[in-house]
Amino acid sequence: MNFVSFHWYPRLYTKPGLHNQQFLIKMTSTFQQFFRLIRAENDELKTIVYTLEKRLTQETPILSPQIDTPVSENSFENGSNKSYGKKEQEPEFFSETGPDFDSKWYKNICIAKSHPNYIVLRNCSQVEHQSLDDFIFFRTVDGKETVSGCPFPEGVIIPPQSEFTIYSDHPGARNVYGKSCILHRYNTFGSGKVTENIILDETGKETANYILCVFQE
Repeated sequence: MNFVSFHWYPRLYTKPGLHNQQFLIKMTSTFQQFFRLIRAENDELKTIVYTLEKRLTQETPILSPQIDTPVSENSFENGSNKSYGKKEQEPEFFSETGPDFDSKWYKNICIAKSHPNYIVLRNCSQVEHQSLDDFIFFRTVDGKETVSGCPFPEGVIIPPQSEFTIYSDHPGARNVYGKSCILHRYNTFGSGKVTENIILDETGKETANYILCVFQE
């Protein structure tokens, strides 16, 4: 960069006239030259920064997150089972039921399979473990309730993308008192969430309706 020397002219403040005008013209030209040099350096720095950013992006691409599929394990105790390794992605279950439903509160559990003697629950989340402590199960046939408030076993945690089987007479199931939830066809009184699997016979008539209720803490 060229350095410009500045000279002090005492007559600038003592004697107005042609000499002062020449001094002002020279100073203006000097400052314009100085600002042009600064602008050129700024443009050069911007070009260097842009080139470095582009090179950095090309050399280190952003990798998409990957989720490792867990290895198969032995089944739970008391006749329950779980499965791993299902590759297709399933959306997390979400349902709105009840006048007091909080949209920020949800669970990942859904019914994967229904049977007169058991149900298979599935954790649809890709990453989150799910506890069954706040779930209760009802079964209705032809619109009439045949299983009255069958709680799930206590302390069961289902890993992501895994299944757990609940039998109607599952040992160790805890009773849930003081929580009111009347369920049928996605209707509920009170806070909570409901999902159901409807079983049809060969004629297409509904034979059983399995209802899963989630109680909000």
